[in-house]
Amino acid sequence: MFGRLFRAVYYRADELLVVAAVIIGAALYYAPSVMDHLSSTGFVPNGAESTQVRDAINTTFSKDKPTLIVLAEGDADVDSTAFKTAITDVEKQIKQASPNVTNVQDFYSTQQQALLAKDGKGTLVLVSINGDIAQQQTVSAHIRDAVKSNLRLSFAGEAILNHDITAQINSDLSRAEIVSFAILAVLLIIVFRGVVAAVLPLILGGFSVLVAFLVLRGLVEFTTVVEYALNVIVLIGLGLAVDYSLLMVSRFREELVAQKGDIAEALRITMQSAGRTIFFSGLTVIISLLALTVFPLDFLRSMGLGGAAAVLVAMGGALIVLPSLLRVLGHRVNWLSFGHVKAMHKAARAGEVIAEKNSIWRKTGAFFMHWAIPTLVVVLVVLLGAGSPFLRAHLATPDYTVLPADSPVRISTEKLQHDFAFSDSPIQIVYTTDYPGVETPAALAELHDYTTAVSNVPGITSVTLASKPIGKSIVLDARFDDTAMSADAQNLVKAVRDQTAPQASVKVGGATAELVDLLATLTKYIPYALAIIAIALFVLLFFMLGSLVLPLVAMVQNVLSLAASFGMLVLIFQDGHLAQLLHTNASGAIDATQPVLIFAVAFGLSMDYSLFLYGRIKEEHDHGADPRAAVLGGLQKTGGIITSAAVLLFVVVVAFASSQISIMQQIGVGLALAILVDAFLVRMVMVPATMRLLGRAAWWAPKLLKRLQARVGLSD
Repeated sequence: MFGRLFRAVYYRADELLVVAAVIIGAALYYAPSVMDHLSSTGFVPNGAESTQVRDAINTTFSKDKPTLIVLAEGDADVDSTAFKTAITDVEKQIKQASPNVTNVQDFYSTQQQALLAKDGKGTLVLVSINGDIAQQQTVSAHIRDAVKSNLRLSFAGEAILNHDITAQINSDLSRAEIVSFAILAVLLIIVFRGVVAAVLPLILGGFSVLVAFLVLRGLVEFTTVVEYALNVIVLIGLGLAVDYSLLMVSRFREELVAQKGDIAEALRITMQSAGRTIFFSGLTVIISLLALTVFPLDFLRSMGLGGAAAVLVAMGGALIVLPSLLRVLGHRVNWLSFGHVKAMHKAARAGEVIAEKNSIWRKTGAFFMHWAIPTLVVVLVVLLGAGSPFLRAHLATPDYTVLPADSPVRISTEKLQHDFAFSDSPIQIVYTTDYPGVETPAALAELHDYTTAVSNVPGITSVTLASKPIGKSIVLDARFDDTAMSADAQNLVKAVRDQTAPQASVKVGGATAELVDLLATLTKYIPYALAIIAIALFVLLFFMLGSLVLPLVAMVQNVLSLAASFGMLVLIFQDGHLAQLLHTNASGAIDATQPVLIFAVAFGLSMDYSLFLYGRIKEEHDHGADPRAAVLGGLQKTGGIITSAAVLLFVVVVAFASSQISIMQQIGVGLALAILVDAFLVRMVMVPATMRLLGRAAWWAPKLLKRLQARVGLSD
């Protein structure tokens, strides 16, 4: 396979680069429009009871649903003439702002005490907005900008919250791209010790991100994709492009020296060795990400599809576009180089060979192999100890706390909770009677009995009508004093769901119910996702390495490094440790989807480094080196590449961890920690110690499977 690919690249490099340029042009033209087709929702399981309630309220009862909440506060009492006049003017401006406004309610029109501020100097104005989610967000933002008053106005509600989250994500994404590219450019020059070689990863990174956006533009025509997928595409596309470029370019330069300047032979060996590693690495990351599509959650599915698209493009670019550039550049890949790279370049052009010196990675590897058992004991204690806080993780769904503390919408929502008795996160109940209509005497009597039963549930403070009857259905709001994401609130949802009506169907939803359904969905589908990842990657790693032992070892090591990352997430984002130093939003909980997402992404990236190292150890082993020499030779050749790749990927991830949205912060910090732990502690310390204890047993597999692996191991 790789021999044929080499011949195509070597003899058709110019044509392949022209095709790549055309694809980039198409991406520049079509990809930007993907921003207009992304969803801001997707954290609720498809088909769940809470999802059915949300859908019913957004469609059948949309005219009664308060889409936008306006907090109007003044210095005078709400009963004063001046305050009433000001509220009337505010509501007039709201109605004039958009024809999509279907209803406006306040304390004066409803006499609901929950709409009145606790100090009597403020009221809520509930605005119902017709249209789809995107229209509701646009209209809400327009109302916020258009309405002026001598009252102090602030705005809350799901639509304006999602609008501001989207705006913040787009701003963070642009900044992260600029910052990461700038820092990477400097670090790549240092790592490659040359300017021309350092430009290649940036070219491949730009290609990967742009073309992945183009793929995503096609995907939105067939499935829902959430806006967070953009950040993951840039992070993974740019990060893997740097990793793959580092592996490919470093190997090509190394082979230029080893082959005494023969470009064709250097490129052939590079594609058969580094190219093979990249191919298997890309497949492992893609499989890990596609495992997310088993979850009936648009958020996780979007991340899986978007991330897999980014990996596929980065892998394709590394196997076709990058080798084509190397073919065209030849020895010029070392132009503007310095240090030992410049000396190697001169030696290669002169047909000389420079003796290889023992690297620090070989020396440290020998140390950890000598002290294998103590090393493993210390590493296990550190990793398991760091991971232990995850045992007390509190999981939640995203709410207003994903925004920074100084966000106007977050401040408004917190004021709503503290200064008003009104809750924007009640338990919502869609009650549908079996009688001809809700307002028939028998139906009303049964509805009264049901609301009384729900009111008597310990912890429920009130049950009110949230809509007018439509046909056989009506919406009820069951309110409670606890926070929406608390364990007690989740128990309340379960208790309310236990209440039934003899002649009616009842569906319970709301923010807390959505969390209950989300956790149940994750619990149900996580085993399937883990099985897909474990089985597929075990088979894939076997075909690359020809061993049944190393795939198991690699997966156990990856799980240990991820455990440490998860534990630190709890310490930082749930407990608030280092929150100020890292400028993170500590909300007292971890988003429930983040461990699943981080596991899939980080597990794939960890396998990336596993293949870099184990692939080179296998080369040494296949060339006749004994087990110890093979490990040390692999560390000698890849230690610098793996640690450099980890540092570069860390820079990319940290740029995205600087987002003002806590969800992206959790992804960024979680991945950054996983990358550093895996590259420095697992690969450089744990692997040599483990391989020392395993010895020749590390390469064990039955002879029948060995023959099968030799036939389909893609070694050619």
